[in-house]
Amino acid sequence: MWQEQLDYFWGGGRRLVIGGFDGAERAPARPALTVVSAQDDAFTTEPTLVDVIDAPRWRAGVAMFDIPAEHRYLRLTDANGDALTLHLCAERDLPAGGDYRLLMTLLPEGNGSETAQFRLVPLPARGDVERLAREQTVAAGVRLVWAFGQRRAFEQGPGGAPVLRLSPARRIFPAWQSRLLLEARALESEAAADTRHAPFAIMQQWLGENGAPRAALRLRLTDSLEESATLLSRSCVAMALNQRRRLRGWMQEQKAAGEPVIDPLTFDDIRQAIGDSAEHPDAVEATDAVVVANLLNLLLDPDSAEADGVAVRRGVDRNAAGMGETIEIDFYGAALGDDVGLVCPAARAGDLGVAGADPGGPPFVRLFRVEADGLTPRRLDDDLLLDELMRRAEAAGARIGTGAAARAFAERAAGLKGRREKLVSLFNEALTRAGLPGRFSAVGLWDLFEPLQQASFVALARDAAPALQAIGGYGAYAADPAVAAALAKGGPLAGLATESRIVAEGRSGAPLPARYAAACGAEGIAPPGLDAAAQIAVLGALMQEDDARILCEARIGLSPDPLLRRDAARAARMLADAGAVERAMHHFERSRDAQSVAALTDYLAARRAGRWVSASSAPPLAALLSRAGVEAAAEQTRVATGMTAAAQPAPAAPTASVEKPKGFLRRLLGG
Repeated sequence: MWQEQLDYFWGGGRRLVIGGFDGAERAPARPALTVVSAQDDAFTTEPTLVDVIDAPRWRAGVAMFDIPAEHRYLRLTDANGDALTLHLCAERDLPAGGDYRLLMTLLPEGNGSETAQFRLVPLPARGDVERLAREQTVAAGVRLVWAFGQRRAFEQGPGGAPVLRLSPARRIFPAWQSRLLLEARALESEAAADTRHAPFAIMQQWLGENGAPRAALRLRLTDSLEESATLLSRSCVAMALNQRRRLRGWMQEQKAAGEPVIDPLTFDDIRQAIGDSAEHPDAVEATDAVVVANLLNLLLDPDSAEADGVAVRRGVDRNAAGMGETIEIDFYGAALGDDVGLVCPAARAGDLGVAGADPGGPPFVRLFRVEADGLTPRRLDDDLLLDELMRRAEAAGARIGTGAAARAFAERAAGLKGRREKLVSLFNEALTRAGLPGRFSAVGLWDLFEPLQQASFVALARDAAPALQAIGGYGAYAADPAVAAALAKGGPLAGLATESRIVAEGRSGAPLPARYAAACGAEGIAPPGLDAAAQIAVLGALMQEDDARILCEARIGLSPDPLLRRDAARAARMLADAGAVERAMHHFERSRDAQSVAALTDYLAARRAGRWVSASSAPPLAALLSRAGVEAAAEQTRVATGMTAAAQPAPAAPTASVEKPKGFLRRLLGG
């Protein structure tokens, strides 16, 4: 089931993709999955719940999630308890055999308005499989927008459980345009025979020696020139003529010391001496010590005025379609001790490189020093020279050619760009139908899984556009797809989530319940160190139980135990009233119950500081409030009884009867 029903792709970092795509036999339904990651294959070191994928998530055909950076093992468990272990490893660690999965993003047939298609092409992982993959992309034609591939190998783990080893996926189309690789060519020490006669003896000697060796570089492109047009238009060939720089420095020192200086020969001097105004020596005609020319301009118009001391041409050995190209750069104006190379103000770390051992340094420039035995990569630490190269390169980049060749080249490059724009427009139309105002952009650099990510967001927006808009739309989803998908389902805390918190927590590598809670402003409500089953229980409580809101209000932690969680929620309803807690404290202060006062004081201090109180501590605290209420009520009853008694009038004392004196007859008769 695991091998046939789903495909798994890993970007080499934290993000993974699971889905079922056209091109392979699939079961009609996708299984509900629980995904747990860990640092070890026994899943005992930092087991982390990274996603819970249910049926609605599969409507997009793909599920995306992130794992902690240090984790390389994942366990996918379905509703029946069957499990698959994913082992993320380097390509060299894959066992022999296995297969290769190529996933292509295609536009609809006939330029229709249907959704994009994701087609899977399985290939045997033998020989030059990436060349086979590129042949598939060429065969896909003008519908192809994006493609990446990955090697994998299924095997049996302990007890016969299936294990899938995955190596990082690589983009196949367009190939990595943000990587220009320079390679030094061997110096040509023998030039063609020169039969010209020089007017000066020393020049005749130079001609007899066939001139100085020429410095040349080979620039390797993994894509066609058209597909690499953007970066090539921002790159420039550069020469730092150090002999001129040193000569000028020496002349300034000579002038300052009052010593004689020399007057260097110019092209005009040489042309006048030989009587040929069309003479063009193998040198830089400009008088500057730094020469910079736009690389794309030199390719489109080799005879342009920018080609001063340098010649650029496409490689003679053209690769097959889609296999990339090479560019030969001949620095015929460079002399011994000069620096030659490339400069690109828009480059980022890794965009420019040197084959073999890269010297490092600023990411914008890579230079080689012309030495007697060849070209040596040089790390540029001269800030003044770097500033000069950058300034000239930015100015040269603004002068892109406008001739017929440039227009034809731009049209071919625009065709590739148009495919991406068409794909994005299809996704944006779907967002409009879903009622979501956000829009995707076709400009800028795309991540490896960008088309899949956009398609899955569109599918999610069909059912939950208002919820997605409330949390920040695509920006929140791109930062943490698992949390955004969970928030889209609603819940007691979902309305409190913000895009800024989702983006911040998406980089933390914390378990899914912790990231979900933090996105809703309840960071820390889930206790740390929980096992996978407890994390699942906590996530369910956060997403489904109304008691989660009252627990947040009272700053009571969430327990994975449902009975304790219910008792804690009952206690939280009492503790949420801070005034009631303070009244209970005052009561115990009057009754000199120091222990109860300390417990309530600590709770209020933790709550006001934003800390969480454990779920097990909540019922005893609530019991203190109940006790304080009972005791206060009893005390009030006693006081009220005493006050009532004092207000009543005292009972009248019984009056003694006054015995009347008896009369004579009564005394006589004894009456």
